[in-house]
Parts: sequence; structure tokens; C-alpha cells
Amino acid sequence: MDCAALHLQLNNRLPLGVCVLDADYQIRYWNDFFADRTGFSAAQAQGRNLLEMFPAQAVYLRKKINSVFVLNNASFSYWEHKPHVFPFSSSRPITGEETLMFQNIEFLPLDVSDGVVQSVCLLLQDVTELASYFQAEQALSARLEQEHAELKALNEKLSMAQSQLLQSEKMAAIGQLAAGVAHEINNPIGFISSNLQTMQDYGERVLKLVAFYEKIVSKLGHDSAKAMQQDMQQRLQFDFVRQDLPELLAESVEGIERVSAIVKNLKSFSHVDNAEWQYASLIDGLENTLKIAANQLKYKVEIHRDYAAAIPDVYCQPMQINQVFLNLLVNAAQAIEHRGHLYLRVWAEAEQVCVEIRDTGSGIAPEHISRLFEPFFTTKPVGSGTGLGLSLSYSIVKKHQGDIRVQSEPGVGSSFTLVLPVQQQDVSPTPATPV
Repeated sequence: MDCAALHLQLNNRLPLGVCVLDADYQIRYWNDFFADRTGFSAAQAQGRNLLEMFPAQAVYLRKKINSVFVLNNASFSYWEHKPHVFPFSSSRPITGEETLMFQNIEFLPLDVSDGVVQSVCLLLQDVTELASYFQAEQALSARLEQEHAELKALNEKLSMAQSQLLQSEKMAAIGQLAAGVAHEINNPIGFISSNLQTMQDYGERVLKLVAFYEKIVSKLGHDSAKAMQQDMQQRLQFDFVRQDLPELLAESVEGIERVSAIVKNLKSFSHVDNAEWQYASLIDGLENTLKIAANQLKYKVEIHRDYAAAIPDVYCQPMQINQVFLNLLVNAAQAIEHRGHLYLRVWAEAEQVCVEIRDTGSGIAPEHISRLFEPFFTTKPVGSGTGLGLSLSYSIVKKHQGDIRVQSEPGVGSSFTLVLPVQQQDVSPTPATPV
């Protein structure tokens, strides 16, 4: 067997997808990895347009491929940011179930002549096994943290003051969400850093172009300068840079805003100053709590809002009311097995403000409704709940001279309605502190 045949056989047996494209996105070569998953042999695929073969992924692939042609630098797509670029299937090593393949892709310049890239090579790696172990490790870590918090709560003495139980439950809830918040922060930081590196290269090109314009205008000062300017723009691919730069800036700004919003809402939710009695908007508190619980809600719940106009502020302890919201929102998310809806309604009636949180989850059996607010009562599997959340929520609402109303139907969903008075009967408003 000669070297060329040996090289071809080795390339086809590698556990990697290899695809070579020209500047028109036409396939010049791909190996058995792509052939086995698309049904097109290398001969059948040659000359076909990759973007036409995968129209749903065309925008993303075009951007990545064009960046290699223009910048003569490799580009990358990682599974953490874009898990499934190509709709290929793979088996998870832990469960054995068939699922979409998690992929890392390198876009490499080939056939570079005088600084001009003639073709691009896509190297696709199946990282489903790595992703599965990573996700399993995250799930195990979260479960261990949850079990640790539950064991700690169950070992508390019944004589412990209710305020201590409340603080413990609040801290456990925030700790449970900490991993999700960290994940939300890491993602935008990652692509902001990548975009800024690309923008540095763009900036150098723009400066070279401006310097060239200045020299031409200074030396010639007539119409030929315009023609030379257009030629230089074409050589530097300035039209592409000018089109791509606003998109990168928009992504960077979006990432910064996401980081700022996450940190701001976490701080607003848990700030100790909110332990004081004060007038507060229940809508603002509900919205802040939604953002804190977003990691548990966004992948399985579609949220619908119905907020009446001119809702009065309620005299309350905002931190504790937010804790009630968090318990009800997390319970609603856990009651929805796959995908469902969450309906939020706020209205005022007879010097009271009402907040309804209704889900389309599994519902509650009639024989359990009367026990929902008992300490340590839970319908969740062993190790999945302490049975303190609703009990503490009920105590908080009663402390605020309010009420919780429950309606539920198995298989349809549950509705929890908080009714809070605008002004407490036995609590005088705290006067404003002079500045």
C-alpha cells in the first residue's frame, strides 16, 4: 500500500470529521465520518454546497468559515457555547440513549498563497462522552449539595427559633442556585473575551487603511485617489470588517448587560437591609425573584404575566416575601416534568394586593392539600425536599397578616394565591431616616 492510500485509509478511520471547502462553500473532500452520518459518500458530496446541505446551520457556519478566509486565522466552536452545530446523533456513554452529538469544531485555513486562503478545513470532534460526564458530574454535585442542605435542615432541633429556620432555608435556596448563577456569568464572559480579541485585529486593519488614505490624499489630491482607495478597501476586505464589527460590539454589550443584571438581581434579592419593614412593590419583588430562579425556569417554563395597573406598594419585609415567591416558583418548576406554563397575576382589591402563581404541572392530590403547610411534609421523593418551604412561606404570610389560597387538580396544575394587606394593623411604618 503506497503512502497516499495509507494516508487516505487512516484519515477515514480517524474518530474525527474532516471536511474541506473552497471559497464558495463547495465541498472538495470529506471523510467517512461525514459520509456515515449524512448518507453521502465522498464522491457524492464533492462539489455540493455545504450551506445548502445544512440550511438551518448556514448563518452560523458562514460566519465561522468567512472569518477564516478573511483573517487567515483558525476559528473554533465549542460544545459549551454551541452544542449541536451539525444534526448528528451519538450515544451517551452513561445512559446509552441516542441523543444529538455534542461537537467541538475547528475551522482551519488551507492552501494559503500570498496570504490568501484558498480553502478551509473543518475538523469535527464528537465530545458527547466528555459532555455526558461533565453534565453528570454537575448533576451529582448539585444533588450532593441539596442532600447536604436537607440533612442539615432535618437535624435542626424543633425548638430552634423560627427566624433561624427561615434564614437557614433562605441560605440553602441561594446556595442551590449559586451554580446556575455562576454558569450564567461564565458564558457571557467567554464570548466577550473572544470577540474583543477579534476586534483588536479589526482595529489594526482599520488603522492601516486610514494611514494609507492619508498618504494617498496627501500626495495626489485628485480623482485617482478615490480609485486607489477602493482598491485598498478590496485588498483588506474592509466591507466584511465593517459589517462584522457592529455584530461583535452588540454581542459584547449584551454579555456585559447580562453579567450586570445577574449580579444586580442577586444583590437585590439577598440584601440584609430588606429585613426592615418598609413599603415595597410586590411586582418588583416577584420580577427580581424570577431572575434569581431563571436557571431553574428558563429551560422548561414559558412565563405569562398579567399585572394590573396602579398596584399599591405593600408594607412588608421584602426579603421574606421574596423568599415566599422563590419557594412557590421553584415548587412550580419542579412540578412540571418536561415543558409547561407559568401564569403570574397581580391585582388589588379592598386594601389588599393579591399575587397568583399558577402552573401546568402534575398537581396535588386532594388528600395532601390539607397538609401542605405542615412542617416537614413533602410529596417529593426522599432526598428531594425538606418539607420546610411551604411551612415557612405560610408562617411568613401569616406574620404579614395575609393568607395563602391553594387550588389544585392532579394532572392539570396548581395555583397559589398570596393575599397581603397594604398596611399592617399592628406595625407602624418606620419613619424615613434623615439624610
